[in-house]
Amino acid sequence: MAARKINFYLGALSTMPDHQRLFGYMDKLTAMQRVFMEIAPPQLAQRCALGGFFEGNLTLCAHNGAIAAKLRQILPSLLLKFRARGYEVTAIRITVQANYRAMTGHEASANGPTGRRQIGQAGVESLIELAAELPQSPLKEAVELLLKKQNGQEEES
Repeated sequence: MAARKINFYLGALSTMPDHQRLFGYMDKLTAMQRVFMEIAPPQLAQRCALGGFFEGNLTLCAHNGAIAAKLRQILPSLLLKFRARGYEVTAIRITVQANYRAMTGHEASANGPTGRRQIGQAGVESLIELAAELPQSPLKEAVELLLKKQNGQEEES
């Protein structure tokens, strides 16, 4: 019942002259998001969202740098596909919006931080061997620090 009230209110608000431009922009952005979900590879489309569209410039917000890099590789085809669908997109800017899923209410990503990670026993043994073979260096210090943190983590559990 509350959803009907909100939809009624938004419907009434969208007919007001002061708000028509805003609602028109949001309708266009929503339609472009649907098109993006169709034209982009699914594994990328699920991990980013449209940020805005102004004067032919489209902004895509990627979940992380790796997704942003993949999107940059397919920018020319995305531009062509948007144009083929009737949108006058002249440029696409990609930004990394860290943790955007948490801000939009989506569940945490499997790749996102979900607490402390555990290194398996075989991994710990491999790291011990690696640290023993490495000469004194920043890498050796980093591996030893990782092992110390792992041991401290196991004691806390």
